[in-house]
Amino acid sequence: MVGQIVDVTVGPGGTLTFSPDSVNISTGDTVRWTWAGNIHSVTSGTPCTPDSQFCSPNDTNCSAGTTNNTGFVYQHTFNQPGTFSYFCIVHCGFGMTGTVTVSGAAPLQITSVVSRKTHGAAGVFDINLPLSGTPGLESRTGDYTMVATFTNNVVSGNASVTGGVGTVNGSPTFSGHTMTVNLTGVATAQTLTVTLSHVTDEFSQVLPDTPVGMRVLIGDANANATVNAADVSLTKSSLGSSADATNFRRDVNANGTINAADVAIVKSHLGEGVP
Repeated sequence: MVGQIVDVTVGPGGTLTFSPDSVNISTGDTVRWTWAGNIHSVTSGTPCTPDSQFCSPNDTNCSAGTTNNTGFVYQHTFNQPGTFSYFCIVHCGFGMTGTVTVSGAAPLQITSVVSRKTHGAAGVFDINLPLSGTPGLESRTGDYTMVATFTNNVVSGNASVTGGVGTVNGSPTFSGHTMTVNLTGVATAQTLTVTLSHVTDEFSQVLPDTPVGMRVLIGDANANATVNAADVSLTKSSLGSSADATNFRRDVNANGTINAADVAIVKSHLGEGVP
């Protein structure tokens, strides 16, 4: 996740001030100071003693008190929570001071969603479900599991099917940064939409309702949105192989081995497609 940039002007209008002189940000955010006056510095510390945590022009040799002039830009990214005081080393005695308060809670955002299946002893394989653009395509049979990952630890939330045919099976489960949603009764040859709502993190931040799309087309081994002879040939080419990261879509029934049963499933869906 990319943090936000907050701007502060140094010495605007000839004043001996920082504007604004107090900002509130989250961990990972950056404060960018732009000089509008001459012979000023940004020097961290309790006024007026440098503590060398950060300083213009480049976070080095802070005690030297290097100053800069109109047009200079300095920025610093804050990766730890806390309250950080700073001052102009030349004009501190005139009250030219500022404060950056850094919250420990980064904004709650969803970073990724996958459709996850365990293919027997072969292991777990995920299909990415992009949050924008064309929805990811799930081509395996059976019930499905969506796993959403967030920027912070999540502790509660709901999920519901808001488009297509399928049902959320039970309540979502939460572990660290992830939310797991089990789905059942999902029809093939459709786009399913699952909306995540009231997702709340450990800091009581609530994510706006977020729809996640998943195209479902059982037997589409090459994931081109149509089940045809190419999918049959592709699956046959791996007969006898164990599922791995390169061929797991051909293990249509997700039992860990690509065999005649998978070919039969693909054949049973010939001619089907999804936009």
